[in-house]
Amino acid sequence: MGGEELSKTSRVIKDIKTLDQAIKVEQDVESGYYSVIHENVSYWIAVEEDVIESYTKLMETSPGTQLMTTLQAIVEDSKKHRAILSHISSQLDSIVADERKHERMLSELKSALEKSR
Repeated sequence: MGGEELSKTSRVIKDIKTLDQAIKVEQDVESGYYSVIHENVSYWIAVEEDVIESYTKLMETSPGTQLMTTLQAIVEDSKKHRAILSHISSQLDSIVADERKHERMLSELKSALEKSR
């Protein structure tokens, strides 16, 4: 998905007009996006780990240079994929931590404003 495709996407949130709406948006990022994406990335990491383990065992029991070369290349790619996916997972954790912080900040602001009335 290129940048030009993102700019063609219509806005998901038209306008945030209240603190309650802002707090809800911050909460929805975690429940609507982070949880689903994180679960799928975690599953994908597990698949890559299974490929690494299975193909490594298969290489130990299978004769043949061509098979070994092919499986080794796949194992190395899967190790690279696992590292990339782990990095993505870490970045997602960082984003959701910010969203939680934003929710907390907005809630504190709302409370402060209500007390000042």
